[in-house]
Amino acid sequence: MPRDDGPEGLVFDIDTFAVHDGPGIRMAVYFKGCPLSCAWCHSPESRRAEPELIFMRDRCARCGTCAAVCDRGVHQVDSSAHSLDRASCLGCGRCVEHCPRGALAIRGYHISAAAVVAKAMRLRPFFSHSGGGVTLTGGEVTLQADFAHSILAGCRAAHLHTAIETSGACPWRQLAPLVRNADLVLYDLKLMDEAEHFRWTGVSNEQILENAARVPASRTQVRIPLIPGITDGEENLRDIFAFMRELGLPSVALLPYNPAAAAKYEWLGLPYEVTGEPQTQEQLAGLSGMARESGLELTIG
Repeated sequence: MPRDDGPEGLVFDIDTFAVHDGPGIRMAVYFKGCPLSCAWCHSPESRRAEPELIFMRDRCARCGTCAAVCDRGVHQVDSSAHSLDRASCLGCGRCVEHCPRGALAIRGYHISAAAVVAKAMRLRPFFSHSGGGVTLTGGEVTLQADFAHSILAGCRAAHLHTAIETSGACPWRQLAPLVRNADLVLYDLKLMDEAEHFRWTGVSNEQILENAARVPASRTQVRIPLIPGITDGEENLRDIFAFMRELGLPSVALLPYNPAAAAKYEWLGLPYEVTGEPQTQEQLAGLSGMARESGLELTIG
């Protein structure tokens, strides 16, 4: 009889040595597709729920090989420039296969839940030694809820620690089964003001805040990306901390700004609109003090 590998999902990466997505050494599974369009998104390749082409311009020799093998006219190349008509691209990967300089790649591939669990099983010694496990992140895991649930069930059967990271921007019925089957919930909160949240992420925060009230406090860590001039203001953080106190959510991680994402936007032909520098140690100390004054358990990074 054919083997049932469970549902397939679309991911854009699996990091087998992640150290920032839960305790210990972890295997982070990056789901593709997200309902938010955060201006600062560190993984813009996670947004679209389909494989897509990236172009690393600094590697391109403008040889024209990609244009020669693409029958949809995606690539326009001459001796001085290489431009892409991304709307015509089907993500077939022919240009990637023929590029002699590795300037092109496809982000996003399908994999079965069973294959993900099998990969995690091979890493069991690292998890056992470090207290690590498997984290499902994104993108947004609830957009592929059946796939995520099957991975969590397989890991639980193998006694592997699991975590999910979510924006909470989904109906509770999609999130609830994942929360029940994960050992740890990493819950992203960005902006408390609804208008500002919509401005910077493209969606309301109403559903996000409603779901935050339903996650189990003892197994949830709130994560706040500190984006200069957007999310790292004292008023916004005080409002988040007060909201957490009201709900009894005790643990928060402040994630300092990392400007390295800008290069990825160039790969996708997208503008990067965030300006500013990473928070200084003095700034982080001040924000940390605010969290501690609110009685919260604090992690930086």
